[in-house]
Amino acid sequence: MSAAISQGWHPFLFSFDIDRSFDYILSMKNKSESKVNLIYQATIELLNENGLSEISISKIAKRANISSSIIYFYFESKEDMLIKLYFLLKDQMHQLMFHGVTESTPVKVGFETILRNYSNYILNNKDSFLLMEQFIGSPFIRKNCKDQNGGVFKPMYPLFERGIKEGFFKDLETNLLVTYSCLPFVEMGKEYLNGAYEFSTINIEKMIQMSWDAIKV
Repeated sequence: MSAAISQGWHPFLFSFDIDRSFDYILSMKNKSESKVNLIYQATIELLNENGLSEISISKIAKRANISSSIIYFYFESKEDMLIKLYFLLKDQMHQLMFHGVTESTPVKVGFETILRNYSNYILNNKDSFLLMEQFIGSPFIRKNCKDQNGGVFKPMYPLFERGIKEGFFKDLETNLLVTYSCLPFVEMGKEYLNGAYEFSTINIEKMIQMSWDAIKV
């Protein structure tokens, strides 16, 4: 018998300890993600109800039914949490918007797919959409989020620049073309959420065609 085994060490016991440690780490990670998601959800609800100027850590903690110290465990400050929430929501929106679109997707197909995806995002993510509109108009976000130049629709620029190069779109500033294409969906999305417009498949397709006609050559 080796000295290690004779002293109480056994490879199978060591393997079991590793597995148990891994399970513990995974469990703690899941609990942390659950807590952060709870904080984010409470923040989204409060921001949509009361606005950015009225938000506070104590109000978030009360809504989430947790102590303020837990929030400070995950975030340095209210500002840190808001910035991270903005980037999270923006990334989620982009993943949905650009689903099915690659660098090789034909310009018109990509254009239609992105706007169709964005319409579905509005339909299925009311709270996130409304909060993103708050964030986009917020001086705090513009000041503290360096990617704000060009706005949340900036990832669309390469497609539009390709559209100009390939002769599909008018030779104008990219941000102007993007604004003319996307702003109607933002505004009609608000109308839909206020019950003043039907975001039906037919209406969405009409809007896509109108946006295309507005910027095409």
